[in-house]
Amino acid sequence: MNKQFPKRQNHTILTILLFMFLLGNILSSKAQTYCIQSGAEQIAGEEDGFRYELWNQNSQGTACMTLGNEALFSGEWDGILNYLARRGLGYDQTQLHQEIGDFYTTYNCNYNPSTNSGNSYLSIYGWTIEPLVEYYIIEDWRNWIPSMVEGAVLKKSFEINGSMYDVYENTRVNQPSIVGIATFQQYFSIRRDTRNSGTIDISEHFNQWESIDMNLGKLHEVSFVVEGYQSSGNFEFTELDVFVDNTTLGINNSNNPNSYFEIYPNPTKDEAYIKFKNTSNSIKKLKIYDTTGKTIISKSYNHTENTDKISNLTKGVYFVLLSTDNQRVVDKLIIY
Repeated sequence: MNKQFPKRQNHTILTILLFMFLLGNILSSKAQTYCIQSGAEQIAGEEDGFRYELWNQNSQGTACMTLGNEALFSGEWDGILNYLARRGLGYDQTQLHQEIGDFYTTYNCNYNPSTNSGNSYLSIYGWTIEPLVEYYIIEDWRNWIPSMVEGAVLKKSFEINGSMYDVYENTRVNQPSIVGIATFQQYFSIRRDTRNSGTIDISEHFNQWESIDMNLGKLHEVSFVVEGYQSSGNFEFTELDVFVDNTTLGINNSNNPNSYFEIYPNPTKDEAYIKFKNTSNSIKKLKIYDTTGKTIISKSYNHTENTDKISNLTKGVYFVLLSTDNQRVVDKLIIY
């Protein structure tokens, strides 16, 4: 015998279900999905301060990309020739990376490429001009990596945060680039022990390359990319931030965290305080990451709050990322 709920309880359940439905729509309202199955083979733009691109060579098969909040994105591909989905920071090609600051990313990606055919890789990606360079920091891959191409030369190996990377250089002759058909260099840092989560000190890779005359030019972009060739798969970034630490560039820099917040004492043994300086900018969110890329603290604020206390962090180095209405600034916190 089926048990019937009283009408009042039925009404309550319907109200809860309606609330959950509306809440789900609100939470997912930022998501925007793009797919290429015919027509133009590229979709590109900017959302939440991050550039994005979806590319499906010859528009064959199915290639999709979904934009989440801030830098987050996901995607899937099947029956394609070449697939690319990327999201990150874009620049106007007027500054060297040293003039902008130190680049980092923290990420966690559910990366599921097929191993039956073709290949795929998960990588930091970007371009510079003067000189024209296409660069990769490859964290995970299946079946093939660019270093396997004929002509790629092993230049050095180096250790960073306990992991080894092999550095390769290759020359591309009369190939598509951000300036049209051109001849340019490709730089690769390829991680030996693959992973799909953590923190990448991007600028350390830049510095390692330049120490052996693999020079970079004026920056076009620093992004996270998933690529696939004659394969299928899907991925989802559940954590992703690409950010710049420019605290060494002087307090007059408008993006300097000293203009927006102060962490004290720093370094500290147990607890620290964050003082917000420009509360009129309507502070949105503060995130604290550890060096593995894990989000330790995530809080939202309003413009009336001036200070906050940070405690219960274990010994280590942390990235403190503050988002305002029109800025994203970062500083380091050291717990000893």
